[in-house]
Formats: sequence, structure tokens, C-alpha cells
Amino acid sequence: MLFETFRRIREESPHSAAFLVTSGDRALPITWKQFTDDIDLVARLVRVHAPGSRIAILGENSYEWMVAHAATMFAGATVLPLDTDLSAEEIAARLKTVGSTELVYSSLCEAKAKAVAALSPGLYVAAFGSMRTERFLDKVRRAFRSDDSIWNVCPKIDVSASSMIMFTSGTTSRPRGAEITIAGIEAFAETAAASLAMSPGDRSLMLLPLHHIFGLSATYAMLCAGVALGVCPDFRRIYDAVERFRANKLFLVPALAEILAAKIEQHGSSAEESLGFPIDWILTGGAPISRASRERLAALGVKTLAGYGLTESSALFSLGPSGGDFRDGSAGRVSSLKTIETAVSPTGELLVRGPAVMNGYFGEPEKTAAAVDADGWLHTGDTGRIDEDGFVWITGRISRTIILSSGKKVAPEELEELLLAIPGVSEAVVSGEGETREIKAEVFGTASEAAIRDAVGRLNLRMPVYKRIKRTVVRDSPFPRTPSGKIKLS
Repeated sequence: MLFETFRRIREESPHSAAFLVTSGDRALPITWKQFTDDIDLVARLVRVHAPGSRIAILGENSYEWMVAHAATMFAGATVLPLDTDLSAEEIAARLKTVGSTELVYSSLCEAKAKAVAALSPGLYVAAFGSMRTERFLDKVRRAFRSDDSIWNVCPKIDVSASSMIMFTSGTTSRPRGAEITIAGIEAFAETAAASLAMSPGDRSLMLLPLHHIFGLSATYAMLCAGVALGVCPDFRRIYDAVERFRANKLFLVPALAEILAAKIEQHGSSAEESLGFPIDWILTGGAPISRASRERLAALGVKTLAGYGLTESSALFSLGPSGGDFRDGSAGRVSSLKTIETAVSPTGELLVRGPAVMNGYFGEPEKTAAAVDADGWLHTGDTGRIDEDGFVWITGRISRTIILSSGKKVAPEELEELLLAIPGVSEAVVSGEGETREIKAEVFGTASEAAIRDAVGRLNLRMPVYKRIKRTVVRDSPFPRTPSGKIKLS
């Protein structure tokens, strides 16, 4: 469906905009013909020189990033999207884990890519960027015959094979590589098409990070619907991007929805007054959005929808809907696809089965078996209920993963391990606090409070901003424990 949809739009609407990019104070289109031509060239290059390989992509959101991603999948290779916040050491470890020997990167990530290469003997690295990419594609174009285009000779693509490895922290300190399929992305796109009012003529933003499954699945869903995507690599410019690209339908995490609401309020009493056009809806995912934020956006004339899913389910469990009987406060309605099944276990855990579910954790059969049971049900780790109309209501979380308002995930165990390495700290519990889920650490030990706070401060300097501990509580007594000796978690 994904390849066929791209080919159909290429044939029917070659000159319509797939992407919009900034040039001075203007928004310039990149047509579907150019987009699919570029995918074709890179895909053929991969098939000739790196067939079946695992190709890592490191870079901020960009048109070139999407070309590289789509081309790698359509060439039958596996793509490894990387978080630009990762250290060179963390990236090198991921590449080694999955056996990736190719890394493509944006010019902004050149220093980090070179550091990764120094840590990874035999790694092939290549850069992409506007001028560099154009020169490269011109060279490749001369090397291939036009009648060999993948759009003329449809490649054999197994949509159920692992086409992407996305690392997720889950509930352990060691990240795991979820093997995602094209069929999973297609399931998200088909569900979105049935649940959300999207069509050619609509505009949105490619703003959510593409190394995150929600941002990537949403991007493919919008492309399949013919929505033109404004390329916006800097979330701090969200209001300017919405205004410049006239984006009327948006996929955001709650933190970005709140930033946009504040900016709209600075310019008018409603989105339409502020921007000069209405925002039809904002669908938030990655983390729950607060009631206060929903009410704030509603007062600005913006409908807030919800989506729920995991990396392991290709971001899909429930979405929207944008019309009809939407239930405010729900996590959206379960997929209408016959191939996607949802259920609630006897213990209240939300389960999903079907093509959206990952093929497994790369190289970790035991972890895979713990997440996906013998009947194919993915255990989400979340408790909830599904009402008679298919709307999902999240009531709690079985696992301890902290999901920040930005959509970033933090494994408490990872930070607890670092805290326990501080001299004089014998017990540590990390949790998310309040609606924003800011990271809180509670510790006990023999070291003085001043020494512990000083050590936590030094630890924060080594961590990405989103992982930093915002509040530290030093206990004067040990944590209460269960009969088996485990710390009782509230």
C-alpha cells in the first residue's frame, strides 16, 4: 500500500507539493515528482551497492532525511533512525548491536558522525545536505537508465519483513531495538485515513522528530493522504512555521501543543484571528495531554484529538476520530482495520495484535517473548478500558517508564543505576512528577545532603537535557520494603 500509494500520487499529481521548504520569507514546494525521483535514485543506489544492509540515519528533520528513509525501505534494506541527542558512544553501541556498517548524516551532525566513525572500525559514512545532495544525485542520475526506475519496475517488497529498527528504552536501562515493518506503517496510515479528515489541499508540519515512531508514522500517514508537509526542524519556531506554511492539521506532543497555544494567545483571541486561518485539529500523542491544555486550545477554537500507541505497535492502538462522537479525555478510538485487534486482559492490561506489532526486539528473543505472547498479543504495559464505542481510556501504567510531556521516554532504572554509583548512596528511586512528568529522584544513604546534591548536579551535566533530574529528595530513613525485600513504589 505504501509503495503503491507513492506511485499513484506520482502518476496522478506529479506537480502537487509533497513538502514545503523555507526560502527567505517564502514557502517553496518540493513536488511529488521530485520526491519520488529522488527516492528512486537513492533506492537503486542502495540495491546495487548495499543490498540487504542496515543503514543508520543521523540528522534533524529534513527532506533529505525522508528521501533516505523511504529509499532504504523501498530498496529492501533496513533503516536505523538515530536520535541526534545521543552521544557518539551511544550511537556506536547501537550500530554495533544491529551490525550496521553504513551511516548517513546531515551536515549539522558532521562532528558527531566523525566521532562515531572513529569508534566504529569499518563504518562507511556519507553526508547529506542541500548543495551536497544535489551534486550527488546528479552524479547518480547519470549512472542509471530511466527505464530501470523502481516506479516502472516494481521491486518485490516484503511488507511483513523487518524494514526498520527503532530503539526504545522500555522499562530497562539498556535500550532495545524494536523491529518495525512497512506493514506497521501502512496500518497506521490506513487507520489515520479512516479516522481523520485529511486530504490533498491540507497542510501540516514535519515537526515531530523522525527518529521517534509517532513522528515517522504520522509523516507517512499525511503523505499518503496527500497533505503537504512544511519542513520544520526547530520546534521552537512552531508558531512561525504554522503561520508560514498555513498548517491547518497537526500531529504534536502535548508540550508543543501548549507552546503553540501560548503563541496564538499572544497574537489574538483565536487561532483564526491570530494566524489568519483556522486550525482544524491537533492530534496529540507520545504522552497524555492535560485537561487544562485541552480546554485552553478549545477556547482558541482548536479541536484536540488523541492518539495512543507504542514503538512496538508502530505508534498504533487508537486515533482520533476528527469527526462525529469524539470522547474528550479518551486516548482516541481503536483502529477500524479488520487486521488490527485490541483487547483488555483479565488484569486490565491493554493488548493489541496484528500487522502493526513489531517482529520482535533485535537479537533478544527472551525480551520479545515477554512483550509479545504466543498468540501474537503485544502487552502494552498500560492498564485501561475500551468502551462500547471503541474509545480507549488509560487508567495506569504497569511498567515504570517515564513519558515526559515532550513525548521523550526515560527508563527510571537507568538513572537509578547512576545514582547508586554515587559514593554514600545506598537506595534510589526515580519517578515522573506532575502533569509534565518532570524527573524526580529520591535517595537514601550515608553521604551528606550537600554531597548528594552536588553529585546529582554533576551527573546532570553529563545527561541530555530531557533526562536531567529536576528535583532531588534526600531521605532521612530507608525506603519501606515488601516482604520479598523490594522497595515499595507508590
